Amino acid sequence: MLSDYIPRCLDPTWLLRFLEHSARYVRAETRALVTCLDLRGFAVGAGPLFADGRSLSKALRLLSATWPRLRCLLLDRHPGLADLDALRVAPGSNSEPLLLLSIAHCRDELPPSFFASPHLKSLVYLDVSDIPGSLRGPLVQRTLCPANLPSLRILKAQKRELDNKTASLLFKVFKTQLWSVDLSGNKLTDGVFDDIHEYSFPEPSSRTGDFAVEGRVVHRTEGSGSFGRFCTVNESEWSVAFSHPHRFLADAPFYATHAHDGPEPPVNPRLSGQAKVRPDSADGIKKLFSGDAGSHAPLLEHLHELDVCREQQGITHLHLNGNKVSAAALGRFLRSSSGQLQHLECDSMSFNLPQHVPSTWLSKASLSGILGLAHLFRPVFSANLQALRIHHSLVTQLLSLELGGMSAMASLWVAETLLLPRAELAYPEAFVPDMNPRLQSLVLTQIPRYSAGPLIHKLIHFLKLASIQERAIQDIKATNRRGPATLLGLRHIRFEFEPDPRDALEDDVEIELPHDPAAVMDDYSKDFSFFGESNWSSEPSTTSKPSSMSTAAVERHSPRNPSEPRGQTCSCESARPESPHSPSSHESHPSTEATHLLHTWSWNAQTFTLPVWIGFRTADQCTPAVREYMRLLRAQPHLQADPVPASPCHVAAGVPPGELIFSAAWEAILVPPSPPPTPAALHFHSAAPLPPLPPPSATTVPDRSRNSCGFVPRPTRDQLSGMRDVLAAIKAYRAQTKRAYEELKRTAERDGGRGEVKLGEPHFHWTGRLEVSVEEGSSRYWDWR
Repeated sequence: MLSDYIPRCLDPTWLLRFLEHSARYVRAETRALVTCLDLRGFAVGAGPLFADGRSLSKALRLLSATWPRLRCLLLDRHPGLADLDALRVAPGSNSEPLLLLSIAHCRDELPPSFFASPHLKSLVYLDVSDIPGSLRGPLVQRTLCPANLPSLRILKAQKRELDNKTASLLFKVFKTQLWSVDLSGNKLTDGVFDDIHEYSFPEPSSRTGDFAVEGRVVHRTEGSGSFGRFCTVNESEWSVAFSHPHRFLADAPFYATHAHDGPEPPVNPRLSGQAKVRPDSADGIKKLFSGDAGSHAPLLEHLHELDVCREQQGITHLHLNGNKVSAAALGRFLRSSSGQLQHLECDSMSFNLPQHVPSTWLSKASLSGILGLAHLFRPVFSANLQALRIHHSLVTQLLSLELGGMSAMASLWVAETLLLPRAELAYPEAFVPDMNPRLQSLVLTQIPRYSAGPLIHKLIHFLKLASIQERAIQDIKATNRRGPATLLGLRHIRFEFEPDPRDALEDDVEIELPHDPAAVMDDYSKDFSFFGESNWSSEPSTTSKPSSMSTAAVERHSPRNPSEPRGQTCSCESARPESPHSPSSHESHPSTEATHLLHTWSWNAQTFTLPVWIGFRTADQCTPAVREYMRLLRAQPHLQADPVPASPCHVAAGVPPGELIFSAAWEAILVPPSPPPTPAALHFHSAAPLPPLPPPSATTVPDRSRNSCGFVPRPTRDQLSGMRDVLAAIKAYRAQTKRAYEELKRTAERDGGRGEVKLGEPHFHWTGRLEVSVEEGSSRYWDWR
C-alpha cells in the first residue's frame, strides 16, 4: 500500500517526478505490488495537487502505466477527475480495473459524462461527496445508472444538494443494487424513507427470532398517517424485561429443507449475530482490496467473492446524518423495514410536538431527539442492526432544546430541569445494551458538555450496563465451553459532544464553571464506589438467571440519580417489571375499570371506527403518566386525535397492552404547565396531580415577543454555576473503574493466580472501546480502552 510510505508534506510536483522515476527504473514485478494510492493527506497546505488539467491527465496516464494493479485511488480534497480517458488501458495489457475511487471534497464540478467512463465499469466503491453541482443531471441523463456502473455497491454522496425528488430518482434507478448509501448533509426530509422502502428494500422475508427471547410483532389492518400500519409487540414473560437465559446466544445455522435447494437459503434469513460489522468506509474497503501494510494483496479473482462485492438484496447500510428528518418518520421507517438495516446513522432529527398542543413557550422552541422509540431497536424490529449512530436521547431521554433569546448554556439547564422529568414520566423506557445484544457499535451524538446531574448519571449508568452485559456473556462462555456460540455484545461506544457553550454565556450571566474532574465526581463517589458502602440495593434476584449480572439486576443496583431525593427511585424502575414473575404489564388492574371512546379516522382511503382507551374510571392506582393523560383528555378535548397502538414504552408507563391511545394527548404530557411546576411535583411516584407552581429557586421572566406563550423559564446564576462538565465526569469514571480492575488483577496475581478477574461486578470496568469526540474547531478524539 503506497499511501503508507508517501511523505505528506512534499511539494505536489514531487509526485509527478516519483511516477516518472518509478516507470523508468523500478522493476515491473515491484511495481505490480502497488494496489492502492491514497493521496487524501498528501501535500496538505501546499495547495491543489494538480494545478491544471494537463498535469492531472499526465499523472493519470503515469498511474495506469506505472502501477498496473492499482485498484484503489483516493484523491480527496484535490481537483475533480473530469478526464478519465487518461486512465485508458492498452489492449492486451495485464492492468487491473479500478475498484475504489474517492474524490470527495474536490473543487471541480463533474460533468454527467464522468459516470459513463468505461474505466468505472468495475467500481465497487465511489465517493463523490461535497463536490459542486447536483446529481440530478447524471440521473436524468442516465449516465449515473447500473448500465454504466454494474458493479457499484457503495455510493457516498454527502453534501450534493440532494432533495427528495433527486434521492427518489437515485433509489428508483439503482433499486436493490446498492447495499450502502451515504446521503448525509443534504436536503432530505421525511419523504425519503418512503422511497427507500419502495425501491431499495426487498420483499419482507423471514427474520423472526425466538418468541420467548425477543417477543413477536403483530401487525393489524388499521393504520394512520403519522404511525403507518398499526403493529404491536406481543411480549413473552421474559422478553418484556430482556432477561431470557438465551438472549446472548447466536442464531443456529440455516439449513435447507431439501438437498436440491443448495447452500443458499430460499428466504433471506437474519444474521446469526456472530459476524462483525461489514465495513463500508474508504479505509475499510481499501483494507479488504489491498490488504494491510506489509502484507500481500488478495488476488483479483478472490475479490469478487468478497461479501462487499456481491449484491445484498437492498440497502443494509444507510447514512442520513445532517438531514431534516423527524423522529416520527424514522420510527415509521424502522417499523416497516423488517430488520433490513445493519448499519444506520441518523445523528439529528427533529422532535415535533402535536399540532393540537396549546401554544406555550415550548411550542416556540426547536426540539431534536428521539423519545419513546427505543423498542424499535430491539431484535424484534431490528434483528440485523449491528452499528447505530443516533442522537443521545435514545439513551438519556434528554432532548436538545434551542430557544430564541436564550443562550446554549441556559437552554441546557431548561431541557434537563424541566423537560427531562416529563420525558421520563411519559417515555420511561430508554435504550439499554440488553435491549439488543446484537448491536456491536453505538455512537451517541450531540451530547451537551455540561449537566445539572441527570445526564452524567445516565451516561455513566449506561457504561455500567455495558460492563454487566459483558460479564453475562463471559459467564455463558465459562459454563458452556462446548455449547452454542454467543453474541459479541456491545464492543464500541463513542460519545460525540457538542461545542463548549461557555462562549455564549454573556447572553445570560457570566459565571465560572468547575473543571476539576475530582470535584465533578465528588457527588458520585458513593453511588459508584466499588468496595465500600453504597446506596444501591443488595437484595438478591428473585428470578433464576444464567448470570447475576442481568439487566433487571442492574436496575435494582443502579445508582441513584443525584437530582432525586432519598427514598425516591427512577421512573423506569417503577414502570418496568424486574422479573417475569412480578406483576407484569400483561395483568389487568383488579380495582380499576377501563373506559374507551369510539373514534373515527381515515387512512389509505379507508375509514376506521374503533374504541380508543382514555384511562381508568378510578385513578387511585393509575401511574402518574396515565393520570396526566386522563387529565389532558378531560381538560383539552381537542387532544382526542391521532390514535396509535400502545407501544412497549406506553405499556411501561401504565397503558394496558393492546390498547389504542390518543397520541396527541400522550405527547402533550411532555409540555410543562405554564408557569412551570416545582421540582418536587415532578417526582415520579407522587400520587397528586402535577400542580402548576413556579420553582422557588428559578426566575421566570415574561417573553414580550411571545405574549401568547406565557413565561419563559430562565436559570439563575447559582443554577448555571452548579452545572458540571460531563466530559470530565466520564473521564474520571472511566479512570476509576480501570484502576479498580487493575488492582483486582494485581491482587489475583499476588494470591498465586494468573491475574484473571471476572468482568462486571465489583469494578464494573467495561473492556470495550470507548471513544470521545469533542468539537472544538476540528473534532478531537480520545480512545479510552
